Amino acid sequence: MGKRLKAAAFVVVMTVCGSACAPKGEPGVADNGGRAAAPASSPSPAAARPDPSRIIDVGLSARLKAVGERAGGEFGAAAIHVETGRVAEAGGAKALPLYSVFKLPLAVAVLKDVEEGRLSLEQKVRVEPADASPGVKANAELWSKTVERSVGEMLELSLVRSDNTSSDQMLKLVGGPPAVTNRMRALGLKGIDVRSSVKEFLSQGGAQNTGAALDLARLLVLLQKGEVLAPPQVSLLLELMGRAQTGERRLRAGVPAGTPVAEKTGTGAPGTSTNDVGLVTLPDGGHLAVAVLISGSKLALEEQEKLIAEVARAAYEANAAPNAGAAAGPPRR
Repeated sequence: MGKRLKAAAFVVVMTVCGSACAPKGEPGVADNGGRAAAPASSPSPAAARPDPSRIIDVGLSARLKAVGERAGGEFGAAAIHVETGRVAEAGGAKALPLYSVFKLPLAVAVLKDVEEGRLSLEQKVRVEPADASPGVKANAELWSKTVERSVGEMLELSLVRSDNTSSDQMLKLVGGPPAVTNRMRALGLKGIDVRSSVKEFLSQGGAQNTGAALDLARLLVLLQKGEVLAPPQVSLLLELMGRAQTGERRLRAGVPAGTPVAEKTGTGAPGTSTNDVGLVTLPDGGHLAVAVLISGSKLALEEQEKLIAEVARAAYEANAAPNAGAAAGPPRR
């Protein structure tokens, strides 16, 4: 990602969803598989589990709530300052459809298996045209002929281009949806559930992958603090997220031009979901973890994206200013 996340970090999660999600410019859901869930290693679950004590930023929470009321559907947003633990949220505990945001916890599971020696980034996977998952034309064309791609190549396609076939193939490698969900549980994140592959969801009516904005934000915080993956894996993950091609009008649109943002978007069919989660670098070298989920809104996609950008702007302004934490109010549990 260019710059490594430093001292401070803030997390915001936003999601918009309705019925089915097949992004315009990015695809959608997790892949099912069939291997026993891999045990979480690196930092022990006890060490990585988020501290339940939180300082609530009342003012920013009110701003997020106001944004959510204009969405017209279900709304979940959370913003966490990594170093101080200061939290702002509105509907942050709601389980909402993730669509391609599920590719973030999937990437964590893949890189965890790489770290533990179960997978290699150089490992090749042969994919036949019949194995391809539904997706936008530009991505579907990548799999029109039989091809072999490495795990590293598929990870890049999944995070940078939000390619569904790459994601489904990696989901099989890590042991299927339960393995990803179990990885999240080992980190103390009970609000992230991966239940289906993209192919299962879009073609076979599989169960929806869901997540809560607060837990998505907490996952970003844990990543930023080095409590999930070893430094080489964290660097790779954030570098790829920083090159994402699907979020120019979402979180990135709400922060000053040139601000580093490592993100993963999620998009469904009209009337379903519009999401984005990411880490934003602040002027002082600190970071914000931002997650926004909107579900079932009747607003046009462009209007929903503006709401996501507005959440990012509010979180950035609340944390980039001098003495930003002063207005957060007294600690609340």
